Amino acid sequence: MTTTFRQQIEELDRLLLQMASQSEEMLERSLEALLGQNASTARVVIMKDESVDALELVIDAHILKVLALQQPVATDLRLLLSAQKINNDLERIADHAVNIAEAAIVLAERPHITKLVIIPKMAEIARSMVKNAIDSFTYRDTVVAQEIKLRDNEIDALYKSAKDKIADLLKEKPGNAHRVLHLLSVATDLERVADLATNIAEEVVFIADAEVMKHKQMEPS
Repeated sequence: MTTTFRQQIEELDRLLLQMASQSEEMLERSLEALLGQNASTARVVIMKDESVDALELVIDAHILKVLALQQPVATDLRLLLSAQKINNDLERIADHAVNIAEAAIVLAERPHITKLVIIPKMAEIARSMVKNAIDSFTYRDTVVAQEIKLRDNEIDALYKSAKDKIADLLKEKPGNAHRVLHLLSVATDLERVADLATNIAEEVVFIADAEVMKHKQMEPS
């Protein structure tokens, strides 16, 4: 690897970690806004979306430039191809954070119609998965990456429970259907965030081991 190429890869890592930090912070703040019914915090999250979108374009342009000028092969090529996907996944995590923030603004108007139990559990797992996915990329840690896939099964089970609970709420409180459906949208966003964290983890395994993890089932050890 030439000095120039190494510098370009280091810059790519720096940009992706900047994107990861912003997306992770947006997710954290949107969940704080939801659980604390803080509309002002939610609005701050929404305002940050433009900077994440702009950074996604910068990273894409950097990757395309490196691909065109360096014509990488093997591990380096895998890194660049996976970086494109990770970049998109991080931007989508930020989008879901915005969705949660928008729901938080609506739900901040009145006390929650029910005690939130499942959604905070989903939020804790989703946040942990995103953080671990970012760490796995930073350190190219395939062990952590493999473990993330197992946690996705856990959040899928909670999502099913959340949908069942929300269906019951719709029957019990039809007059509050609008607020209940916002809770459903939050649960859906958290499930999607977990999927995106899993995608990032799969790309880490691909970068390090050239192993395609997508659709591969993981069994608890």
